[in-house]
Amino acid sequence: MRLLNRISILPLLIVLVGCGGTKKVETIYPPAPSWVQNRPISSEYYVGIGSARKTGDINQIQQTAKQNALADMASDVSVSISSNSLLYAFESNLNLTQDFTSSIKSQAEQDLEGYETVGNYEDQNNYWVYFRLSKVDYQRIKEERKAKAIAKSLDLYDKGLEAEKTGDVRQAFLNLIKALEPLKPYFSDPLQIPYQRQDIYLGNEIFRHITQVLSSIRIEATNKQISVKQGQQLPLGSTEFKVTGQNGQPLNGIALTATYTERPLRNSKVQTDVNGLASFVLDAIRSNKSNETLKATVNLEVIANEATMDFIIRKLFARFRAPEASMNINIVKPTFYITSDESNLNNKLTSPILAESLKHQIIEAGYTVVDKDIDADYRINITAATQNSGESGTYKKASLNCSISVKDKTNAEVYAKQLENITGTHFDNQLAGIEAYKEAAKKIEYTISREIIDGVTKGKSAY
Repeated sequence: MRLLNRISILPLLIVLVGCGGTKKVETIYPPAPSWVQNRPISSEYYVGIGSARKTGDINQIQQTAKQNALADMASDVSVSISSNSLLYAFESNLNLTQDFTSSIKSQAEQDLEGYETVGNYEDQNNYWVYFRLSKVDYQRIKEERKAKAIAKSLDLYDKGLEAEKTGDVRQAFLNLIKALEPLKPYFSDPLQIPYQRQDIYLGNEIFRHITQVLSSIRIEATNKQISVKQGQQLPLGSTEFKVTGQNGQPLNGIALTATYTERPLRNSKVQTDVNGLASFVLDAIRSNKSNETLKATVNLEVIANEATMDFIIRKLFARFRAPEASMNINIVKPTFYITSDESNLNNKLTSPILAESLKHQIIEAGYTVVDKDIDADYRINITAATQNSGESGTYKKASLNCSISVKDKTNAEVYAKQLENITGTHFDNQLAGIEAYKEAAKKIEYTISREIIDGVTKGKSAY
């Protein structure tokens, strides 16, 4: 910043002598210069007028006025968007003009160099400062900086094209995104340069190649459709996705993110290996729906975050449509086989009360009870018996003990329950035992049937 020869407008102190020799100091301020009320308009200079309230430290007051003046001057620097500019491409394809226009204006404020202080003024409440900057000087400095930015960007652009040719998609992305960084202050400019015996618009070419590389990526699910029993895990490797390039070559190191319609995954982010493959781990399928979907998407955010620290450019890259693929998971509900040994006071029940109650509840829940053990995914075994447990007045009492066990095809127990001393009363001993069975059937209806289904479909921790 240079200081013009000027006459500072300073407040005058007038000392008034009063009665008894007391002195009263009064500050008299000169009239405000015209630029305080009417902002100057110049064809040769960008103008900035800034003010601040006179509260607190004088240095802070002057600094605030300076910042406001520079912001005012930056707003005087017009931002026109060329139809051949990268910003125009963003608006046409990604609806990002507002974000980048604000960023460019902020950058313009930072890039103001060589401005002059024309004057300052203060009154009792406010402090003003007046800056100006030669439009010729500003344009010269801008062009010098732009040339350096283009040279740096062009080097990264070349590296991106070379990586693209060799099939290194990840490195191509990194270099092409990095190539945008130096150009950020000039996104509204056309950036036309000679390149390989032809004229190109550099920003637009970088944008085009990013889009081209993205469109060349292919992602496919190894199994587009797979069936699994509810409560069981998918076979290892069945949730595999393959990522390939334009010529079918596997792409290594590509970040993928998975979304699963039933619930969030514990580990939803993976990278492809040298064969272009990546798998996601799903715990036991617990959904009550007939199907769910697992979708894998190329994680552009990971690539952008590695390439640049610039928030706006990261935001830009996140707006691109990322390649994705899905696999459909058909969920088959498990089947049950029920066997029981139920006796009442040492007499075997011809119609097993507990088995029938449990069968009814399982069918009501939408599951199938089969007639053959070999056809079932789970085998439920019920053992129950009653015994006399005394009298209460004219009433006979009977108590029931019961064990319920559920095992899978490997004979592994997935659920177990003991019912003890379930009491029934009646005038008749046999009917007292039946009443105890009815009480046990209520427990099966209200809690045990649900616990069995949850234990099968969600694991032992569910009950």
